[in-house]
Amino acid sequence: MKRLLAIFLASAVSLAAHADGHSNSTPGPVETWNCVLNEGKTIDDVRKVGAMVAEVGKAAGDPIAQWIFTPFTGDMEAGRFILMTGWASFPSMGTSFGNFFTDGAGNKVMEVWGAAATCESRNLYTVEELHNSIEQ
Repeated sequence: MKRLLAIFLASAVSLAAHADGHSNSTPGPVETWNCVLNEGKTIDDVRKVGAMVAEVGKAAGDPIAQWIFTPFTGDMEAGRFILMTGWASFPSMGTSFGNFFTDGAGNKVMEVWGAAATCESRNLYTVEELHNSIEQ
């Protein structure tokens, strides 16, 4: 599972692509939550959490990005997903964590998140784009 996640991060995530298909080789930080939806919840509840995270980031002037990974092969356990958040730099991630967790801006988000999903792990990675020829 960890190897598969590393492949996803290395090959599918674009944090800073240039229009001509070249990439920024500076690694950026990402956080992943490996989860299963709680009974009665749907992926739309996770999208609601993502919208709330975006609002907190916007209010703080903190640029962030999020992705949801859902399986379409392999372990097809109902409701399984990965939520990933990315930042352009480590200082940006630190500011975001300080605002969200330490200063309490994310308290309501975490309540909704806890109701939506049960997560077996939370991990921090760096991601580096090697190439990106996907048209935006």
